[in-house]
Amino acid sequence: MKINHHFSQNHKHSRGVALIMCLLLLMMFTVMTLSMVIATTSDTLIDGYYRNARGAFYGADSGINAAVQYLANQIYASVPSTYTPTSGMPSAPLTASTFLTALTNTSTGFGSYQSALGTQTASWPASFFISSSSATNPSSLTFQGCTPTPACSTAGTAIPTGTTLLTYTYLYHLVSNGQSRTTETSVAEEWGQIVYTVQVNPSTSTTTSFASYGTLFDQYAVCSSPFVPGTMSGTMFSNQSWNFGDSSATGSSSKYIFTGPMGVANSTVGYMYGEDNVCDQDGATSTNDGESDTNSRIGVTIKPSFAALNFSQPAVPMPTNSYNQETAVLDGLGDCPPAPAACSAPSNAAMGVLMTAAGTAWTSTATTGVFMPYTVTGSGSSAVKKLNSNAGGIYVQGSAAQIMLSTATPTISGTTHTEQIIQILQGTLTTTITLDLTGQTTTIANSSGSTTGAMAGLPTNLNYTPAPEACLIYVNGNISSNTSSSTPTGLTGPTSGPAIANGSGITVVSTGTIDVTGSLTYTTEPVALTTADTPVSPAPTNVLGIFTTGGNVEVKPPTNVSTLEIDAAMAEILSGSNYGMDVEWNQVTTLNIVGARVQNKALSGASVNTRNIYFDQRFANGFAPPWFPTTTVTTTTTNTAVPQTPTINRLSWANTSATQ
Repeated sequence: MKINHHFSQNHKHSRGVALIMCLLLLMMFTVMTLSMVIATTSDTLIDGYYRNARGAFYGADSGINAAVQYLANQIYASVPSTYTPTSGMPSAPLTASTFLTALTNTSTGFGSYQSALGTQTASWPASFFISSSSATNPSSLTFQGCTPTPACSTAGTAIPTGTTLLTYTYLYHLVSNGQSRTTETSVAEEWGQIVYTVQVNPSTSTTTSFASYGTLFDQYAVCSSPFVPGTMSGTMFSNQSWNFGDSSATGSSSKYIFTGPMGVANSTVGYMYGEDNVCDQDGATSTNDGESDTNSRIGVTIKPSFAALNFSQPAVPMPTNSYNQETAVLDGLGDCPPAPAACSAPSNAAMGVLMTAAGTAWTSTATTGVFMPYTVTGSGSSAVKKLNSNAGGIYVQGSAAQIMLSTATPTISGTTHTEQIIQILQGTLTTTITLDLTGQTTTIANSSGSTTGAMAGLPTNLNYTPAPEACLIYVNGNISSNTSSSTPTGLTGPTSGPAIANGSGITVVSTGTIDVTGSLTYTTEPVALTTADTPVSPAPTNVLGIFTTGGNVEVKPPTNVSTLEIDAAMAEILSGSNYGMDVEWNQVTTLNIVGARVQNKALSGASVNTRNIYFDQRFANGFAPPWFPTTTVTTTTTNTAVPQTPTINRLSWANTSATQ
């Protein structure tokens, strides 16, 4: 059998092909692998560059945002919450460079690299700094302007009256250098505005009656003399200071009890230790005697009981005259409410409406006389007398030896009438004014037999609608007592019974001293005579005011008395004077004041053992004796300025460089 060797011979030529193919495939895979490595490396390098570039960019951009907010916060913090109207707001242009310096400070600001994310770790680590003034392309902040001008741009210029908004505009140019790695940086710049609007809330002033103070002193120097201990109610205020004393070895918190708010213009009050006149000035509600002396009171605490004690409060202006009250007698208004300091004395022509009970008209040469505004038509038995419809009260020319206030309840035509009686003694002549509150008539008569008869109408206060009955007794002189007589003179009530009838409002005004010689009480008390001063309900309408601008109110009972009561708001005040209330001549065991007291200066109380002040709670709600003096009370000495949320206007932005 013949064997065929062609198959074997043909395959000899194919030996090694597999090896070659493997090598070729290996080379191809090697090339592909190298290509993939190169591509991956390139991509990694590109991504790294992109990451670093974006990190630097984000750092620069974050720096812009942080810097703008920093400036806004700095400007916001510089606007005061209060300002003095006469000196205006701080001068804005003077602060622009300060803000920029703070921004580019290398230790406390952004003048050196700061992490964009603080201490946080991020996929895009970045930092930034703001170019300072020494850089080639520095940041800047300039004050563009404000409204209204020049008050908000010039220091010391008062804010115009009525201004409610102040607007400050700053222009900024910020250059932020961002960095991601040591050599990768990006620079961003931004131009824009920061606009601040400040809402101005002007200090509020209100016109209030002096009767609204339970006690008010215009002059009470710190450490001058201790306040008389006791329980006091109503608002207490001093245009200077208060002084509280305790000479005991243990101290007492019950010696001074103040149930209403207490204010003081000074920043301190005096705490006095009586044996050696040690006085601590303190801006606190109590103090401890820490003096290194050998007295027995070392460590004693003086701690009055305060409802509230407020320091550094605006002073209360004193009136400069009583022209407002003098004019009110004539026209029922007063010629310049509610600003008594601006009043002028009534002219002689205006005084021409006045006549006495005998019909004697006012003349500029009159030295005495009791006058009221009324008219006479006709003569003799046919004469008709009519009280002026705008009559405000009684005008007493010259001093009065006595003014007695009393009430009467006669029966007329079967009806019980309520009458307010006013008796005025000058020399030997007594003039009696009868106000029939029920019949709505006024009668003037004198002890010599002259009378007007019942005239329709009553003195009224035309500042209100409807106008209530109100009578002002204006004495152009003193109301003086006769200290040599046991018969009460001066200002007094009856020996028994009330002085002021229900429904009657009276204010007694004097240009000189007023001597009070007897009790002056209401028919119905407005408060319970307790330390709580509980208001009576319903509130009565009777009220009495006592006001002098030319002397003291001297309490002068003709004999020693156990109790004397004055139901009234009393004011002995004139700007720059030293008037007050005093007890003289005879001893008063207990003096009760139901109402309020206001005086220039605290005077001696040596002739009174106990003094109680029961504040008339009606006075705290706007009620007051007719034409009682008023004052303008400012809520605060500084106006408030409330910065609003700033407006940031970005005008342009640029990424000015990016390098690797």
